[in-house]
Parts: sequence; structure tokens; C-alpha cells
Amino acid sequence: MSPYTLIAVFAVFVLACLCLFLFLFLSPESAPLTTESEVRNSIAGLSLSNAPDFRLLFADCDYRQLRSRPELRTVSAKYRRDRRRCALLWLGELERDVRLVWEFRRFLVRNGLVVTLQEEVAIACAGSLALLYLNAIRLTVFLFGPFVFAGTLQAARIPVARLSRRGAGLLSQVPADVKRRLERKWIQHVLSWSPA
Repeated sequence: MSPYTLIAVFAVFVLACLCLFLFLFLSPESAPLTTESEVRNSIAGLSLSNAPDFRLLFADCDYRQLRSRPELRTVSAKYRRDRRRCALLWLGELERDVRLVWEFRRFLVRNGLVVTLQEEVAIACAGSLALLYLNAIRLTVFLFGPFVFAGTLQAARIPVARLSRRGAGLLSQVPADVKRRLERKWIQHVLSWSPA
């Protein structure tokens, strides 16, 4: 391996550790459960950030039971691979949601919503941290599997849900008739939008 490759791998590892450190205090239990009003007020097009958490999908109790039986080792290995693939797909959808929230903010600004520079910087930082966190979790899931840091994986939706609430909160600044018009226009926009 070249020295540049080693430096790049080390930099990714340091960023992943930093990101995990920043968000370890976000346990799944500290995340408020999604209420019906939050689902109603969420941004159209979001896939998974407001969905119920996936504790059942990423719980390791079944995996531990399968692994404890020597005759089921191959089944436990397949189960682990399947869960890892599901976790990586889920994290990819959460990344798409972060990009969609950013696109929603851009859409609102293009349609006349006035935002301050401070709000833009705050949302850019929150979005960047959420993407960094999701990529760090994706790397750890890829390297170590979905059960090693199960709590962190389950907490992955928290920064995305917070970002989504901040984005949807912008609509509360506009009158009801403008809000309905923007919502209809956004639905048309999101049907034709695809993230880069």
C-alpha cells in the first residue's frame, strides 16, 4: 500500500471515530417516538427518518442464539450478511433523506421564503454532521457487521429526524394558503427529483 492510501484510510478512521464520539450520547431511548402530528407535518418524500425505529431488525438476540449452536454456524453467517445488507440499505435511505431535506430548503428559498445566513450555516452544519455520522456508521457496519454497535445503528435516524423537523418547521412561517400551494408544488417537484 502506498503512503497516501494509508493516510487516507487513517483519516477516514479518525473521522469515523470522531463522528461516533460526537453522537454516542444519542441513544435510541433518548429519541422521541414519532407522533402522528410529526408524520403529518413531515416533508413529503422522506423515506425512513420518521418511520418507527428498527430495533427488531437490528437486535442481535436471534443472531447470538444461532451462533451458539455449532450446527447453525452457516445459518448465523448468512443471517449476519443479510442484516448487514439491510443496515447498509437503510443507511443509504437515511442519506437520501438528508439530501432531500436540503433540497426542500433550497426549494423553499427559491419560492420566496426568506432565511438568514445564520439559519443557512446552522442547517448546512447539521446536514454535514448527519452525513458524516451516517457514513461513519456505514463504514463500521461494513467492517464489523450490524450487531457490534447496534445502539449506534438504531440511533442513526435521530440526526436525520431532527434535520427533517427543522426543514418542515420552515413551513410554519408562511400563511396557510401559501403553505398549501407550496406543499402541492413540492410534491410535484419531489416526484421528478433524484439525488445526485
